[in-house]
Amino acid sequence: MTAPEIRNLLVLPTLAFLAAIVALETSGADLQIADWLYRLQGGSWRLQDAWITNNLIHDQGRNRVGIVLLAILLAIALSFVIEPLRTYRGDLIYVLVIALIAVAIVNILKETTHVDCPWDLTRYGGDKLYASLFERVPANQEPGYCFPAGHASGAYCWLGLFFFARRRFPARQWQVLTGVMATGLVFGVAQQLRGAHFVSHDLWTIYLCWMIAALGRLVLDRFARDGLARAGL
Repeated sequence: MTAPEIRNLLVLPTLAFLAAIVALETSGADLQIADWLYRLQGGSWRLQDAWITNNLIHDQGRNRVGIVLLAILLAIALSFVIEPLRTYRGDLIYVLVIALIAVAIVNILKETTHVDCPWDLTRYGGDKLYASLFERVPANQEPGYCFPAGHASGAYCWLGLFFFARRRFPARQWQVLTGVMATGLVFGVAQQLRGAHFVSHDLWTIYLCWMIAALGRLVLDRFARDGLARAGL
């Protein structure tokens, strides 16, 4: 990456993310948005088990993410026998590895942080007291396993496709980015409507997946430049 690319793809997203998280934490907007969604459903999470949010977007959405994974695995395998695909093999492996790393990190964080889902909180009919990411779990309360947003990561983990398109099909890069972000937004909003996540959970997931994809591309570009330098090219 060039210096402008590092600024635009790493520094500026980090500043925007920090500003958004600080705003959510200091304003209490996380809870205010969840309160509004809860009231909108009549003081309950009516959409928690609804067909469109639970079956269509959550369950079938997860299955479609699996189809994308299989499609990329198939394309990598075919690149060993189909000459035109061979050119893209490295990029496809990058997309796959980045997606797997992103999902793994999100799942590790879900197991090691303490944040609860909204539907678990007394504020919304549950049995736990609220504690943000930066607060301690109340005494005698089991830690939650709802941070960051796992389902949304099934879409955002494919942000590597943006960097793939940026490298190979630059005219399509913004369309690819829009598609990935729109899918993640649908996944995230559906989970918020179900009471599974706060807005901040999705913001953290977006940022983590973006940085993993961007840093992965940066590392690969540097290795490529070093290889060319050693070869005297």
